Amino acid sequence: MAQPLFDLFAVTAPGCETSCVAELDALGLPAVAEHGGVAFRGELADIYRANLWLRSASRILVRFAEIRACSFPELFQKSVRLPWGRFLRSQTPLEIRAVCRRSRLMHTGRIAETLTAAISRALGGNREPAGAQGPAQRVLVRFEDDRALISIDSSGELLHRRGYRLEQGAAPLRETLAAALLGEVGWQPHLPLWDPMCGSGTLLIEAAHLACRRAPGLQRTFAFEHWPRFRAGRWQVLRQQAMAAMTHPSALLLHGSELDPDLLAVAGRNAERAGVAEYLALRAGDFRHLSVPTGPGILLCNPPYGQRIGESHNLAAFFAEFGRFLRTRAVGWRGGFLLPDSGLARATGLNLRAGPVFAHGGLSVPLYLFSIS
Repeated sequence: MAQPLFDLFAVTAPGCETSCVAELDALGLPAVAEHGGVAFRGELADIYRANLWLRSASRILVRFAEIRACSFPELFQKSVRLPWGRFLRSQTPLEIRAVCRRSRLMHTGRIAETLTAAISRALGGNREPAGAQGPAQRVLVRFEDDRALISIDSSGELLHRRGYRLEQGAAPLRETLAAALLGEVGWQPHLPLWDPMCGSGTLLIEAAHLACRRAPGLQRTFAFEHWPRFRAGRWQVLRQQAMAAMTHPSALLLHGSELDPDLLAVAGRNAERAGVAEYLALRAGDFRHLSVPTGPGILLCNPPYGQRIGESHNLAAFFAEFGRFLRTRAVGWRGGFLLPDSGLARATGLNLRAGPVFAHGGLSVPLYLFSIS
């Protein structure tokens, strides 16, 4: 019997869309990049697989319904007829988030109240707080031109929360961004990877998980596990298949250095929690005074700027020296670095190509790509 197909949407941070499309294609789920993420279709099991395997997505939404409403009574009457029982139990607590644009219904609080009342009526529950059971189910509503797109969040906590990064330094990379960066520079597990300013180690840890074929969602729970039609047996099979797919590379070359020894210790502890400490070669000290790893390979980093390096430093001089170091000591290496200031990027003197622009630390930050010959 054919399983129903759902319209799905992988929410991504800006810049991560291309990586997410590639990941979904690898799962056999053709996808199309849209504003804010990637659209695709799939069965219930595909919702499980996407949450389990996607490295660059923030959350997976089910595009549940689209309705037109010009008044709150109309919103209630149309919402109450929707098949909420597919995703909600009568006592499931709700978290409804609404955004509005060019619509007659602009009061987001009242939209949430109206939907809560409609869901309560549809499920036949009183939805009193005392009767709430389990974690809250997030329902997202986007009103535009009097049309409401209602989505059900299948993920729960954001997908970048893999469970290992319990400590971090200033301006840390999210795991989802680190995974996207690895894809953009074309890193493959047979190539050495070098992060000369590795911070809390996220880039290297994500690379190790990728090389080990470790599903990023293997050690966490998801919102879909509380749906009425959750298939626990199928989910267990998918988890078992993911564990069986894991490998243990014998010659993985992942190198990192960090000037701050305390922060390097954080990277080591994060790697231990992630189960990949054995694959990382971490060294304390200024990368400019350390030997370059055996290569060539891929150099990728989130270099210090602003808060991370301190406003009293001469940033242009630092990046000029960074560029000289790479040109003289890292011949044959290629890769990229994140930097929000194009002037500082030019100060490196490298032949740079601007890649995607990512959202990082509240800024729009381009990835600058280079190859040193």
